[in-house]
Formats: sequence, structure tokens, C-alpha cells
Amino acid sequence: MRWFTIALSIFGFALPIVAQRPPAARMGVPFVDQAESAIKQASERLVTVRKVAERDVAVLAHLRNADQALADPMQPDNAIQKAYEEVQAAGMSEPGTPPPPFIVAQGLIAIRNELEDARRSPASTDFGHLRSDLREKALGPASRIAVADATRLEFEVNAWLKVQALIAAHLQALSDIATNSIRAAEQE
Repeated sequence: MRWFTIALSIFGFALPIVAQRPPAARMGVPFVDQAESAIKQASERLVTVRKVAERDVAVLAHLRNADQALADPMQPDNAIQKAYEEVQAAGMSEPGTPPPPFIVAQGLIAIRNELEDARRSPASTDFGHLRSDLREKALGPASRIAVADATRLEFEVNAWLKVQALIAAHLQALSDIATNSIRAAEQE
């Protein structure tokens, strides 16, 4: 069997068989596979990030509605009830959405307790103090969390823009190499 292979290589019959390469589509491209995997992971993470951002916006909206409800002390029962419902809604998270961070949840509990106390005697409630506490204990931390999450997203956007620039440069380099190789092969 060895002699047959040696004889074929001597006569040049083996050269075309050995020189054949599998088509490029069948060859594994590890860097492309890794990049594709990274993009899939980023897409999956995007779902979680979107839910967190939507949660932050919803909590802020409910707390602002509660603050607006407390701004009208003409009907104290209605104002306190509306504010209480908004604070309750801010603490609830939709299924699949992460709950508010601890500091926000802690502020929501404190405000909910103050609103429950105010519901017992709405006529003697100090709405200015209640609004101040709402802003300090719940709205302030919720807004800081929303800004922190948005800032992290902004950094991630900038990082992806840099990745896109690197991908574009890599594609240009690959294109240049392929073009030069084809030109070199055509000249022979």
C-alpha cells in the first residue's frame, strides 16, 4: 500500500487529491462562531435589560402620580387613597420583571406605612410633609436607580459602537486580503 502511494505521488496523481480543500462554507470559522455566540448572549441579556428599564420607568411614573395626587389636598380621602394605590402599584412587578431594588422597596414600604397612617385621619394629615417624605424616601432613590441603570446602558451602547467599528475594520482587512489573494492568483 505504501509503494502505491509513493508511486502515485511520483507520477503526480496524488497531488490533485491531496491539494483539494473542502469548500469554504464547510470549514469551521472559529472567530465568527465566537462572535455569533457573543451576539446571541447579548440579545438574550437585552431582554433582561429592557425589563429593568421598563420597571424603572413604571416605578417612577407611579411615584410621580402619587406625588401629584398628594398635591391636591382639597379632597384628602381621595388624594390619600389615590397616592396609596399608586405606591402599591409601584411596588408590584409584572411577572418576569425583576422586583425593584432593595433601597426602592424600602422607601416604598416606608411611604406605604405613612399613607396608611394618613388614611386613618385624612383631615389632620400634613400633605406637605407627606409629599416631602415621598420624594425623599421613594422618588429620590427610584430616580437615582433609573439614572444608574440608564448610565450603564449608555456605557454599553458606546462599547457596542466600538465593537461595530472593530468589526468594520476586521471586515475591511478580510476583504483586502481576499482581493489581494485573488489578484495574485489571476496574475499567474
